[in-house]
Amino acid sequence: MFELVAPGVYILVSRSFDSNIGFLDSGDRKVLIDTGTGVYYTQLDDALSKLGTSLSTITDVLLTHSHVDHIGGIVPLLKIGSPKIHLHKEEADRINSGDMSLTLADTFGADIPPTKIEGVLQEGDVLEMGDLKIKVLHTPGHSSGSVCFHLEEESIVFTGDTMFAEGSFGRVDFPTGDPAKIVASLKRLSELKNFTTALPGHMGPVRGNAIRSATSSYQMAKNWFNVS
Repeated sequence: MFELVAPGVYILVSRSFDSNIGFLDSGDRKVLIDTGTGVYYTQLDDALSKLGTSLSTITDVLLTHSHVDHIGGIVPLLKIGSPKIHLHKEEADRINSGDMSLTLADTFGADIPPTKIEGVLQEGDVLEMGDLKIKVLHTPGHSSGSVCFHLEEESIVFTGDTMFAEGSFGRVDFPTGDPAKIVASLKRLSELKNFTTALPGHMGPVRGNAIRSATSSYQMAKNWFNVS
């Protein structure tokens, strides 16, 4: 089930290989943040129905990056609706050119057909989704186009696979992963203002002490990768 985090802001924590999925219900915009693999789209639709909505009403999908466990769910979603898909330029341009390799679909035996990314994101973009404003933070390291979505007024950051709970962080051994960049990205998160709650791509939310958790993740990564 989706858990209410703040007015109009929900999180569905995955119990499988799928990513966590965020949901924003704001005015005329119904937004998913990441989509999971798509294997459990029926359960996702059921979870949305408990909030009085459904997958067919989704207007936008914000992707923290394009790995299959985050992007795969757009396949069934696009069969029943026409949401606008948003992804950082570093990965959107490749997908728009027909290069789906960064999704890692082949590696994990999935099938993601060529897809059109209409919402090409860049650092500092501010997306207005109904009453919610979302700032795009480019946080490479896990992948070249990884981003975090900062709801500054709500003091919430969807951290994708950049930062997890308990001092952990995303792996960097997939294509375009970069240890030095993830350290820099974690340092940036540790210095953010208006950051109380972290909603990561896997594991549970970090509530009330997100800066401390980000600092722990930064120090852990810095030591792990021996980056000064």
